[in-house]
Amino acid sequence: MTKQYVIAFSHAVSELLVVKAVRAYADARASKIGGVELLHGDTRHGDLAQQLAEVSAWIDQGVDAIVVMPIDATALQPLVDRAHAKGIRLLSYAFPLPGSDGEAGFDSVVSGRVCGAAAADFIRERFPAGGAQALVGGLASTPLFAPRWLEPIQAIEAAGGTVVVIGEGATIETGRTETEKALRTHPDLSIVIGINDEFAVGAAQAFEAAGKDPARSFICGQDGAPDGLREIARGRHYKGTAAILLDQLGAAIVDMAINAIEGRPATISIPAEYVSLADAARLSVLIAAFDRLGASSL
Repeated sequence: MTKQYVIAFSHAVSELLVVKAVRAYADARASKIGGVELLHGDTRHGDLAQQLAEVSAWIDQGVDAIVVMPIDATALQPLVDRAHAKGIRLLSYAFPLPGSDGEAGFDSVVSGRVCGAAAADFIRERFPAGGAQALVGGLASTPLFAPRWLEPIQAIEAAGGTVVVIGEGATIETGRTETEKALRTHPDLSIVIGINDEFAVGAAQAFEAAGKDPARSFICGQDGAPDGLREIARGRHYKGTAAILLDQLGAAIVDMAINAIEGRPATISIPAEYVSLADAARLSVLIAAFDRLGASSL
């Protein structure tokens, strides 16, 4: 590819480690194919005003395409119209956006179901007589992610477990503090489902500090981020993650934007898979992929 395209990417929570990994894969894809300048936004904590400002600035700049994880689809609609008026392709990331020119997506329903099914299996094996207590992490600022906590809640309850706390947050720190707080009132807490791997890593730290028995604990994250994968490899409380193929997701940001610019189909959904020590070889492959990318410092 010889033509120079400028593509901009706005995520709702760019401070997360998994987002940095996706960006690294997108940068690698842009570098590999050449002819692409990739710009990254700095929206954090689901700050709608910040996202609107950065997307607006890219439209004024006249980039060729914008890929955006929509915090509020309704609020973004005037910017979709402005982008189109200037001939800029605007695509969504993770969630549909009415009027967009494509999507680099993944299925949060599948992700939530993967973790929920693994938690249900754990309950049936370790708590056949009942009594399993769970914390499930949510994130009010991103309601489109709701299947990531609603699906596990349904699966846990159907297996005879009880969700005693619905947590809030998506960082290691919030995962740890939410789990510590839950343990004070529910010392028999044995299950944590994180909305992402970072929350789940924090929960694993809290379980470790509390001296929980790894044989009677189950923590599952979502995304397949490097910190989560490495925690699974330790063989302690963190049992698995609903891993999105992040290399494909990062590449899709670039590829779908180019497809939209050049008038080709520009929608893709990246699958998720359950990764655990049950398939140590697969786990090692995913960790090694981050190491080759240089994501080991994430």
